[in-house]
Amino acid sequence: MKSRCRSALFLVLISCTVAMFATSGTAFGEKKFPAQLISIIVPYEPGSGLDMEVRGIIPYVEKHLGVRMVVVNLPGAQAKLGTTKAWKAKSDGYTLVALGNPAPIVIEKMFEAEYRTKEFSHIYAWSISNSAVYVHADSWKTFEDFLGAARKKTLSCALSGWGSVSHLAGLALADELGIQIRWVPYAGGAGVLAALAGKHVDFVLNFIPSTVPLVKAGKIRPLLLLADSHDFLPGVPIPKDLGYKIAALPAIRGVAAPPHTPADRVKILERAFAKAAADPEYLEWAKKRQIATLPLDAQMFTQKTSEMYSVLEKYGDLIKSYGSGENK
Repeated sequence: MKSRCRSALFLVLISCTVAMFATSGTAFGEKKFPAQLISIIVPYEPGSGLDMEVRGIIPYVEKHLGVRMVVVNLPGAQAKLGTTKAWKAKSDGYTLVALGNPAPIVIEKMFEAEYRTKEFSHIYAWSISNSAVYVHADSWKTFEDFLGAARKKTLSCALSGWGSVSHLAGLALADELGIQIRWVPYAGGAGVLAALAGKHVDFVLNFIPSTVPLVKAGKIRPLLLLADSHDFLPGVPIPKDLGYKIAALPAIRGVAAPPHTPADRVKILERAFAKAAADPEYLEWAKKRQIATLPLDAQMFTQKTSEMYSVLEKYGDLIKSYGSGENK
């Protein structure tokens, strides 16, 4: 009798234990993911285009995840510092990294970075951003006027980072037009635009969304859109309008997790970002800032990143020549 009671009690305890694990969300008593704050590393200064976009979308992601998300700005070493930090982080879904591809891929090729962009666990991309040539509103009125001046003397261009997409676009621009450019490095996109607004440099190549306030205020003016269509800046010429062959190098912006992050956690994060990117309030926010939305799920984002490696092979000589100290 006592033996049967002990056996029954043992079965009850086993049942309770199984139930406890089942309600906890995962085996071994782990809480359901996510159960704590999620950090998003932005490898650039606060105020950069990528930083602005991450901060713009995360309030809507938080609604669907039920946990807070915090931006951690880790600029430095041509954006290698923050990206490498994320590469080495624990693969548990609680540390993410903001990617503005193909910039991290360019850094890989120029500076032999430890990370491999295509090996991150891609989660979601929400926008595509093209760069344009901007000048101070008091200077040249057309790109032809600008080019005429650039062929008479070396003009200065502010950069947010060596090897950035804007820098690569500038190298391609100079190569096609046969002009020399004096590169002036600044810390982050905000510093670049402040330099132009203060007339400390002749021009900048910058992504559209972060320039909107200064353009609306009449401080700076876009002269040439480096894109394949006029959709992003209506009324501003693109290279083919003027007879030039300058390839568009758009940035695709999204988030990824360290390599080997569990697929189920990637899927949870992917769904939350997808819902946020479709939120009417977020879309209105993006529209006001001229952000061109481009929803890419984890699979499509991964594929686009892989494709960019092939595209960048076309600019291999430019990247290598700059990395060796030429064209500075």
